[in-house]
Amino acid sequence: MSLLGEHVLIRLSDGDAEEAVRAVSKWGTRVGGFVMGAGLFSNRGPILVGALGAFGKPLLVDLGILDQPRVVARAVARMGKLGARWISVSGLGGRRMVEAAVAEADGYPETSVVVSAALAGWAEDSELKGVGIFDTRGSLVSRMTKLALTTGAEGILFPARELGVVVQVSGSEGFSRMGNSKGFWRMADATGCLSSSEQMPEVDGIVAGGAHRVIIPQVRVAADEGE
Repeated sequence: MSLLGEHVLIRLSDGDAEEAVRAVSKWGTRVGGFVMGAGLFSNRGPILVGALGAFGKPLLVDLGILDQPRVVARAVARMGKLGARWISVSGLGGRRMVEAAVAEADGYPETSVVVSAALAGWAEDSELKGVGIFDTRGSLVSRMTKLALTTGAEGILFPARELGVVVQVSGSEGFSRMGNSKGFWRMADATGCLSSSEQMPEVDGIVAGGAHRVIIPQVRVAADEGE
């Protein structure tokens, strides 16, 4: 069964810009959009955001920005001018930072902020405790989901294995019922999970569990397509 579909966002590989453009051109009509991480962003940055956006598919610029509110607001404005659909900011930045990002995004009708809880997906417990975070991963994702909901952010980006927590906090109809005119997206990052772990369902199962978009890596899509 193909991984592709409107509910899928492909996380582009951290290769060169030309490879990213080819991937968007090839799969753009078969998925819901694409994700540009920090590795790819550091290659060509804003120029590449504009180039990929020109294909007309939603682009999540996943930088997990963590900085002073005014600095984050400027970054959101830059991405808004370039046509990014979503930009992620780290939930660790706190309420004031997220609110500044959301307020700036309000000036760009096609651009919105999602709060990133990605740290819960890759940091070891010892690393979290080393910086004063003693929450369980589920508790951390829960708090960041609540932060997203109460600051007007358009969604939460989280490790797919924490989907149950996010659904419980945001409600079974999170996208349609939350008080945000742009909606509230549950974006489950399944990078590194699909087919490599018996504990994780495939894309359809993650969507059935309540995710609105599922992020999968470009290399996984290529393998599924027999490349």
